[in-house]
Amino acid sequence: MLVLLINLARRPDRLAFVRNQLDALDIAFERIEAIDGKAVDVGPGTDLISPVERACALSHRKAWTRFLDSGESHCLILEDDVLVAPQTKRFVADPRAFPKGAEILRLETRLQHSVLGRGRRCGPPGFKAHPLVSRHHGCAAYVITRAFAERAVRDLTAFAEPVDEVLFQVASPNYYPNVTSQLRPGVCLQAELYEPAQSAPIARSDLEMDRRTRFPRHEPGVKIRVQRSFAKKCLREVARWWRRSRAKAEFLYARFIVGRVLRDVPFAGGVLPVAAAALSVSGSEQAMQPEVQAL
Repeated sequence: MLVLLINLARRPDRLAFVRNQLDALDIAFERIEAIDGKAVDVGPGTDLISPVERACALSHRKAWTRFLDSGESHCLILEDDVLVAPQTKRFVADPRAFPKGAEILRLETRLQHSVLGRGRRCGPPGFKAHPLVSRHHGCAAYVITRAFAERAVRDLTAFAEPVDEVLFQVASPNYYPNVTSQLRPGVCLQAELYEPAQSAPIARSDLEMDRRTRFPRHEPGVKIRVQRSFAKKCLREVARWWRRSRAKAEFLYARFIVGRVLRDVPFAGGVLPVAAAALSVSGSEQAMQPEVQAL
């Protein structure tokens, strides 16, 4: 399996951070130089996407294109702030673990709840691949098929929303239809979610400082009381009862017939010593910096 690591030229620290983890697991990889939204004009930002987020999405597309130039059937794409658990090696070494019929297998978790379908064993014991029905943020670690890459490179030439919204937000008008499975538990985690290292420079998101407010808050308007007749009030109550009954029926169908359930997606754990050491060192250096400045 081809393994591609997306990395900005101005972040050699993150390149070393992920390289040390992959070397410890004996996983060969190829670096893809990310498009720098601060140095390259990728178009103006909008209320849905900033220039830096668009550059990130185009960097993922660049990785998909490189994948198509290879002869591999599957490709693992990583971002340069990801924690890689030891179990990841099993999914890289054996592409047969890829769930049948899926186009994307998310190895990452953002430690959030998502609506997932019934899972099937995927890889070593204790791991299952669940159809992803609702959004799960992040694009730090996912495996794609060649068929998906061919479609995505052909169709996704511009991005109106961040790449994780395009790939995994089913309710978005910019969602790109695909068959996605979520590995549970996840074997990859962005460093910013690893509590002991949240203050480390490596763990800070490069996108957070440049992200625009996507959903501006509006002050609630003055409520207008509407006088309705008794007949209209009765019709409103009947309609409300119908909506609630329908929602309940849909929930029961999804829960017991289809098997869709709101589940948490935990992290498999097992942070590599090289990663923990790098995060603790960078965090301690940042803690010492104010003292040096004070001197």
